[in-house]
Amino acid sequence: MTPRRRALVLGLFVAAALAPFHVMAEPATAPFAVQAEIVTRILPYDRGFPERVKGQVSFLLLSRAGDADSASAALQMRRALNDIGKVRDKPIRVESAEYSSASELAATCRARDINVVYISSGLGREVASIRGALTDTGILSFAAVEPYVSQGAVLGVDVADGKPRMSINLAQARAQHIDFPAPILKLARIY
Repeated sequence: MTPRRRALVLGLFVAAALAPFHVMAEPATAPFAVQAEIVTRILPYDRGFPERVKGQVSFLLLSRAGDADSASAALQMRRALNDIGKVRDKPIRVESAEYSSASELAATCRARDINVVYISSGLGREVASIRGALTDTGILSFAAVEPYVSQGAVLGVDVADGKPRMSINLAQARAQHIDFPAPILKLARIY
């Protein structure tokens, strides 16, 4: 990573830490604007990104059916991603779905050509099945709640000492064919 990019990423972490937190029963571990900034900045570093992403970057925001906090988290993430609008030069497309099963998630991702699955709050018990659905897909799983990373999501963000911090589940990243270079891995807590 060039010194300029490293400074940009570190500056993003510091500036984003000043964003307000949103309160939920199972709270997101970083402000939604911070999560959106980090995922849209980190995604192009995946070595497979240029091959998988053609005209637009497609996000699927998963929420738990009947859970108002989960739906609210997905809505706030939608707003944050729409505010950013692009990943490098590719426009962002945001879709939503309520999680029902691993097989339905896999089918939805194939049908909608999804690049990133955002695992909203309230889905902690489903992370293992989501992990299984996304194995061998090239789809990045991104968790609203950082402890989901240790359970099998690839990427998550939390705030420690007032600064945003990425977490990456390296084994799951490999299983989902997400390949971040060493300089990115050095910036993250690795599971």
